[in-house]
Amino acid sequence: MDETDAPSVALQDLIDWLEREPVDDPAVDLAALKARLPVLAGQELPVDKREAVLHAAAARVSDITGRLRPQLLAAHLPLPLSLYETTEQACSALLDVAGAYADLVDISLRHWPRRSGELTALGARGLTLVGEVFALAGLAAANTPFGAWRLAHRLAQASGAAFGDAGAAARIAYLRILAVAVSQPDGLTARELAWLFDFLDERILEAATLASGAPSEGSAAWWIDPAADAAPVALSRNPVPAELQGEGRVWAFNPRTMAQKLSECIDWVTAHMTAAELAGMQCEIEPLAADEGGFPPGLAPLETLALLRRLRMHWMATPVREQPRRQHQYMVQVCVGLKSVWELGCGRREQGQVLEWVVLNESPGGYAVMSVAGVAGEVEAGIAVALRRDPEQPWSVCVVRWVRSENPGQVELGLQLIGPSFQSVRVGFRGASSPHPSPALALPVMEPVRRHPAMLALSGTYASRRFVFVRDLGHVYVAQARALGLDMQTPSIELFQYEIDPYPI
Repeated sequence: MDETDAPSVALQDLIDWLEREPVDDPAVDLAALKARLPVLAGQELPVDKREAVLHAAAARVSDITGRLRPQLLAAHLPLPLSLYETTEQACSALLDVAGAYADLVDISLRHWPRRSGELTALGARGLTLVGEVFALAGLAAANTPFGAWRLAHRLAQASGAAFGDAGAAARIAYLRILAVAVSQPDGLTARELAWLFDFLDERILEAATLASGAPSEGSAAWWIDPAADAAPVALSRNPVPAELQGEGRVWAFNPRTMAQKLSECIDWVTAHMTAAELAGMQCEIEPLAADEGGFPPGLAPLETLALLRRLRMHWMATPVREQPRRQHQYMVQVCVGLKSVWELGCGRREQGQVLEWVVLNESPGGYAVMSVAGVAGEVEAGIAVALRRDPEQPWSVCVVRWVRSENPGQVELGLQLIGPSFQSVRVGFRGASSPHPSPALALPVMEPVRRHPAMLALSGTYASRRFVFVRDLGHVYVAQARALGLDMQTPSIELFQYEIDPYPI
């Protein structure tokens, strides 16, 4: 083969392959695409063919990742090695095609000036692919791939998406990436994260504030270095470096105005659920209004409300760590899942239910732990976990605040301490849909965080103010109590304080 003919042969091979029907296995399709993608970065690719080939490659890689998403949603962490590697390859392919879009935007700006609308359209396609990179990495609880942030900033800047028309597709695609990044995505379940990427559209993102220059003081302000491969940084955690301010090389992002749009969604869903409940109908989420798009599928109404409220909280004010972390490394026993912890308290421990993990660091309010001998049970953000250092010590109860999996077969959890001990009980609420009492963990007072005892129950248990709980520790204890409102709600658990009802009915 003549050396000058090699690029055209490679290009034709890519074009021919893109015209074929995808195979059933996305991993096989992905490997074939990855082998052909290097031609997209070649300068020999004719400009008249570059855009058409890019669109076809983007469509194929989007089809592959669309078939990969359900596998990630169905898998338990840590991911199997084959699925983990396929996800890494998918992210790499997405970045390759998105990078080719960025190159085409640069070429167009230098040699073939186009109307701004054409540049933003190319930028939107590239940023949509980069957004899918963040989605796949989040579903795998993995680190953001190297170069993803730099490419997102580059596309936003070159295509005019950063400061262009508020409703432009490229700007919306970039703002979607920023909005998810400041929402503590490692604290979301896979279903919540997938839903969030589908939910965030122009009705929410048009309200975001993105401007050139350092942000002013504010608990919800974030700053961005567009030349760095880095996520937005909260101003309340780290100030803008003087070097960036001096060079004017900084952008300001503030999601607080988007929180007001979330409030409208929350109010609408709450009113809709109330009306459906009064009418005796099963509540389902419908469009916000006749002329607006509806909520994407994937979450139940109560899960939707809980997620929207957490997002609003994050967007109104950036959470700031108040307690220092101390580096440690020691072994602890860990039991995952509220039902498994409840069985521990009942003396029904099963083989393999308790495993050893290692503590990486701790603070008065929680721990960071990592699996060393596998995982028993399904691990995701928002579940209950019990741990103890010695068999003589009581089990501490925690809630998983975030999940990370930097390597296949390994999971790291951030835990928030919610109880230094617990007792297994059953709770039954007045007006609950189920006539049977539900398992729950009775937690003691924990000053100064909690001035009343609390119950940790399965999500959906809390149904009214009054409830009855039963504790069986050799002798049966029954009490009627009054809930004081939800303190925490995740897709898996609910935490509420209570007091013994002085006037039982």
